[in-house]
Amino acid sequence: MLVETFELSCFIPSRLDGRALEAAVVLAGSGAPAGAAVVYVHPYPPLGGQLRNNVAQELSARLDRRVALSVAFNLRGAGRSEGRTSWTGTAEQDDLRSVLDMLAAGRLLLHPRTHSAADRRSLLARMRARGFLSHDVDELGAIPLPAVSRTLLCGFSYGAMLAASVAPAEYPQLGLDYALISFPYSVLWALALQRRGWYLQRLASTVCEAAAAGVGEQPASAHAPRLLFVAGTADNFTSIATYDRWWDQLRTKARQTLETAQPPVDPDTAQDAVSHALHTARIANADHGWLRRESDMADAVISWWTPLQQ
Repeated sequence: MLVETFELSCFIPSRLDGRALEAAVVLAGSGAPAGAAVVYVHPYPPLGGQLRNNVAQELSARLDRRVALSVAFNLRGAGRSEGRTSWTGTAEQDDLRSVLDMLAAGRLLLHPRTHSAADRRSLLARMRARGFLSHDVDELGAIPLPAVSRTLLCGFSYGAMLAASVAPAEYPQLGLDYALISFPYSVLWALALQRRGWYLQRLASTVCEAAAAGVGEQPASAHAPRLLFVAGTADNFTSIATYDRWWDQLRTKARQTLETAQPPVDPDTAQDAVSHALHTARIANADHGWLRRESDMADAVISWWTPLQQ
């Protein structure tokens, strides 16, 4: 069955400073699985990164009818978004969290400076006419969003660095998972300057937390985060050998953290927990930008993320 979608092209406010961020929000109609969302985070704006990149477009074409909603947005300094790219990605982290805040609240906030009251009324009327709004909305600046319990943060290159900066515990109600595509490991110093170590430590902590969440008795409602790294063996910036060494380091750290915890986890259980939490996909002869290999990249994401298998 073909699932109908409704795309909102809009501007949302950044929680950091109120800058207007360009966004494309796709709502899926009846027939789409409930409770799942995807957020796409694009590459580095000064090098042309923006929401309509080849990776996001491939994933959007294949995922948007299989989740309740998806959000692609332009970070500050990209496309028609306001502001300038920061030196360390700190401001962009808040841009991303602005989107996640809205998903958590179930309300999409429209930027008041770029959307007039007449624009907002027209948008709500079109949503109601298409069956995507079933009740009256008291606040013109807010669009109701479906409830979300599983969210895939899908970051590409610089966007992967930003996606990995959000800890699962920040949004427990969203059930975060991470698809980190062409993570810019070897050039992180150029994208984050002195914050490089912080990003790597944050990611390592997320892997450890994800592995720990899969050990022992957990409440039925608890979500154990999972991470997927997708890399091409011909990546222009990070060799696959470097990726393999780094991924092994992340696994080792997570396993040792479990084995030295109180109470300690036995080695076999720790290994199983780490294997469940951290997955990698190596795409032969694909480069950093996935030119003409977008479908292989998307296959890896789709086959891994469990909400798409339900």
